[in-house]
Amino acid sequence: MGADDVVAAAEAVYAVPPATFTAERKARSAAARAVGNRDLAARIAALPKPSASAALVNRLVHDADDDLVAVLRLGAALREAQQAGDPVRLRALTAERRHLLDRLAADAADRAEHDGRRPGTAVLEELQQTLQAAMAGGAAAAAVRSGRLVRALTADGLEPADLRGAVAPEGSLPDPEPLPAAADAGEAPDPAADPAAEEAARRRAEAAQRAAAAREAADEAERAAAAARQEADERGRAAQVDRARVDLLRARLRDAEVAAASSERAAAESRARAADLAGSAARAAAAAAD
Repeated sequence: MGADDVVAAAEAVYAVPPATFTAERKARSAAARAVGNRDLAARIAALPKPSASAALVNRLVHDADDDLVAVLRLGAALREAQQAGDPVRLRALTAERRHLLDRLAADAADRAEHDGRRPGTAVLEELQQTLQAAMAGGAAAAAVRSGRLVRALTADGLEPADLRGAVAPEGSLPDPEPLPAAADAGEAPDPAADPAAEEAARRRAEAAQRAAAAREAADEAERAAAAARQEADERGRAAQVDRARVDLLRARLRDAEVAAASSERAAAESRARAADLAGSAARAAAAAAD
């Protein structure tokens, strides 16, 4: 079994939506076992499921690689501006980075919703942190471009991103791939040089923010509705218990009333018999006196 076989299987497994990850991993492991490659089957079966944010990044690599290349080229442009000490270009590129990351987060959320899973705000923030870490280039960019990310990446701009356990299979981090310079590629233009592009980027970012806010509001509304339904269910169950108790008490009252009526009839019959006996005794006494 070659390492390339495991990497090839991992690339296919990590390319699918999270909902089908386990089934895809199981199917490829079974296929390897069916041809007698038990070692490969075991290594495929051991591939860890990616975190929600890592899965979004992997889908970006496989479904929208041009966007990822734009991220990496923008990162290269930022590094060039920093090295050149160009504050004007650095500010413009920093704004473009914010707009680009917001747009990609919104696009990733749309893809996830299409797959039936709506990512939360924390997941989208991890996605952006991972892409920002990739902008530093080097091994972090290679890890992201592999499409086999297992967890999110973070970088503070001072130390390289920690890549331990970040890519599957372990130890398969590819070498960094060279990218065209940002100025030659045209993927990360200077927004200050093109006001129309800057305005378009700003509008995309605002739309992405509104979409994220709308998703958050929808989530909150759904949580409130669920809480209201639960409270209504609990009240309904309590009302049913109360009605059952009232019905039981009414039944007991009816039984008591029936018993009382029966006792009253028995008492009346006893009084009538006593009166009859008393009358008979009086008549007998009168007859004896005569």
